[in-house]
Amino acid sequence: MIENEEKLIELLNTLDKEEVLKDFILIGSWAMVIYRELFKNYRPTIMTVDVDFYVPNPKSVCEKNSVINSFKNINYDITYDTGSNKSKFISPDGFTVEFLAKLNRDRLSTIELGKTKIYAESLPYVDIFNNNYLEVNYKGVKVKVIHPAVYVLQKLLINSQRKDKAEKDISSITELMQFINKYPTYLYELKRLFSNLPKSWKKKINKAISDNNLTSLFSINDF
Repeated sequence: MIENEEKLIELLNTLDKEEVLKDFILIGSWAMVIYRELFKNYRPTIMTVDVDFYVPNPKSVCEKNSVINSFKNINYDITYDTGSNKSKFISPDGFTVEFLAKLNRDRLSTIELGKTKIYAESLPYVDIFNNNYLEVNYKGVKVKVIHPAVYVLQKLLINSQRKDKAEKDISSITELMQFINKYPTYLYELKRLFSNLPKSWKKKINKAISDNNLTSLFSINDF
């Protein structure tokens, strides 16, 4: 078991009991833990204590009782960013949980998840997650996780903005692409998704591939 994986399992079970796990898509580095169910011999390196969920329809989230209280029951405190009101759950040993949503028409920095008093951060370049996920049975719960192809494309898309996290992202992309290239179905989906992206997004992705010397992992004729 990967370090801190038991914390991920606890989080997923907590959200499932509150009947909101179905409303969230697991993104970021911890999605790679779920990819072990997809790729034989895939052993990701997880170097973060941050768990991120994307919420496609924030207003439709409806908790069974109280997500905040359920997190408190497993020793997580909730904090709110002073400027934006963005919510973050933090465990005593620093494990964190945050929620993201696409930037809305009003360009508000946060949006409440239903009536939970939990606020997701609104960001650009995350609506690529919409409908591009897989449902995977993991440790007894059904988890929505971003498609591996989308993980790669979105990390490349925002690479120039990631600053101190950029190098870690490139390492995870390199690791994951070695497996995507072995599975025609996933490689096809990568190319299909890329072909449907806006030209400006494609340009950013191609630049990230070139700048980070990743051309050997990608078929440049298709990217």
